[in-house]
Amino acid sequence: MGDANMVIHDDNNIWLFPSTIYDYPEMAIGEFGEYYYYYYDKENGSYLFTDVGVHYKFGEKKPFVMGLYFTTKQPNPEFPYDLANFSYTPLDNHRIDLFYSRMLGDNKFGFHFEYLHGARTHDVDSLYTYNGLPDLTEEKTDAYSFDFGLTMKDGKLDLAAGLALLSWTNTGFNGHDRTEPDGNMMFHLRGRYFHEVDQKITLVPHGGFEYWKLAGKEYDDWQLAEDFGVVTDQDEYKGITFDAGLGLNYTPAAGIMAIGDFGIEFVNETDTYEDLVDDEWESREYKYTWLTLPYFKIGIDAVVFDWMDLRMGATSYWVNQKNEYDYPADYYTDGDPAFTNEYKYSDVENTVYIGAGFHWGNLFIDTHINPEMILNGFNFISGREETMNYQVSLKYNMF
Repeated sequence: MGDANMVIHDDNNIWLFPSTIYDYPEMAIGEFGEYYYYYYDKENGSYLFTDVGVHYKFGEKKPFVMGLYFTTKQPNPEFPYDLANFSYTPLDNHRIDLFYSRMLGDNKFGFHFEYLHGARTHDVDSLYTYNGLPDLTEEKTDAYSFDFGLTMKDGKLDLAAGLALLSWTNTGFNGHDRTEPDGNMMFHLRGRYFHEVDQKITLVPHGGFEYWKLAGKEYDDWQLAEDFGVVTDQDEYKGITFDAGLGLNYTPAAGIMAIGDFGIEFVNETDTYEDLVDDEWESREYKYTWLTLPYFKIGIDAVVFDWMDLRMGATSYWVNQKNEYDYPADYYTDGDPAFTNEYKYSDVENTVYIGAGFHWGNLFIDTHINPEMILNGFNFISGREETMNYQVSLKYNMF
């Protein structure tokens, strides 16, 4: 549907607005897809059955809905592995998501908690040693995310706020820190409002804000037996995002819904690198600005048969990017003044989607179709080996 999650009512909204899970009780969800990671692989680089979730409703007089999800995919390798300087071997990560929602007066309240943990520690009591000494290597990651949501005005207004925290341990074979975190967090706000113009047209103004910071310290002397613990590198990445748009839901006839979305997005990121050179700190600052002005999204969902829907969508992002690299004096040679390099880019990024929804009784299957299947037919007919679907979502309504 053209990346339309922000402007339509759908059970996938729970990841944006936790309070909306109250409208989707008694469900079981499975997600299937291929996700490839360089050196972060499982079974030759892909994850096929990636997510399982269930929604349960409890209570009669004061009912509440709880949801539980388990995910097998590795988290983004750039967060936090790149900064933590871990090896390419992934940690044994476990991600779990818990949702809760209930009525507070006439409004729906929701909460979402996500936990990620991975650890690798060598057994110091074993015979395995490093240079004849016990190996004290330890690598551990812990991340927590807390999201709160509120749905008001008979489901027309959705609001959400969230906070995420990250910490890690990265200890070498001698028990000394190789890197350590230096304050890592993310905070976001978002909202949307469904304004019904008439029976066919609904306008959906929406907006969001996000701030993030990822920072760490590195110790080049961690292998020394003494006089260690001197910070030699300090890296910090921080930024903000603003997004505002106006969505459209258009229902020209029964069984047909078209969507549109028009908006702007502003992203500003500042990366600071501080290196200890000859007992003096040398600082570099890189600034990145992305202004998407505008972006367009369109999509359609139409009934083909009683058991099948057809879905198509497209997105167009008109991106203007500016990079500024600030260097200190004496960066290349002594006597050089401080200087700044600046680069500007413009690009239009267009993406198209096609999919289908199948439903038999309480079972619903959504597919993101590979266009090659449309051209060449099913694999068992064409003999090709390309993936027929990029992603498949399975949903079962229990009652």
